[in-house]
Amino acid sequence: MTKKDKKSFNQSLAEWKLFIYNPNTGEFLGRTAKSWGLILLFYQVFYGFLAALFTFTMWAMLQTLNDEVPKYRDQISSPGLMVFPKPVTALDYSFSISNPESYKGYIEDLKRFLKPYDSEEQKNLTICPSGTLFEQKGPIYVACRFPLDLLQACSGVNDPEFGYSKGHPCILVKMNRIIGLKPQGEPRIHCTNIVKVSIQKITQLLLKL
Repeated sequence: MTKKDKKSFNQSLAEWKLFIYNPNTGEFLGRTAKSWGLILLFYQVFYGFLAALFTFTMWAMLQTLNDEVPKYRDQISSPGLMVFPKPVTALDYSFSISNPESYKGYIEDLKRFLKPYDSEEQKNLTICPSGTLFEQKGPIYVACRFPLDLLQACSGVNDPEFGYSKGHPCILVKMNRIIGLKPQGEPRIHCTNIVKVSIQKITQLLLKL
């Protein structure tokens, strides 16, 4: 048969049947039962070894982890701070006592920040001792309530305007948690008033001199 001669459909079908199963040699898909057995055994051992290696690697890695403390932490020695309400630029707050619209955004920002600390929102949390360091050894940890009355005049309970209408604005500073950091002393943040004097007043002061 030359290359130009085409096989008939019956010939092609017969060859496929012979390839699938050859009764003379007992081959199935071109391989004997022994050959198939050796191949299946090889892949079973090979993939079994890979699975065992992966399992051992994961087990060894998990032995180096602590369920309570993350393995890798920030190298920052001091905690980050978040300020509320968020200032418009840098850490400067500007508003006018006589113009409630100028500090309306500050009040709304403070209310949004303190909303999760309402007594209703914290009813499922634990009442922890006040004034002392509450350390938990685990493995079960609880979240402590944060009573808003600790903020005193800045709680928004007695003064819903947080002192902005009186010229004594409240600015809350939230410290991010750092594992192992124990608070000491009473930290203080000093704020400075920036009084803007008009050019007319400066001129009057210069004339008096």
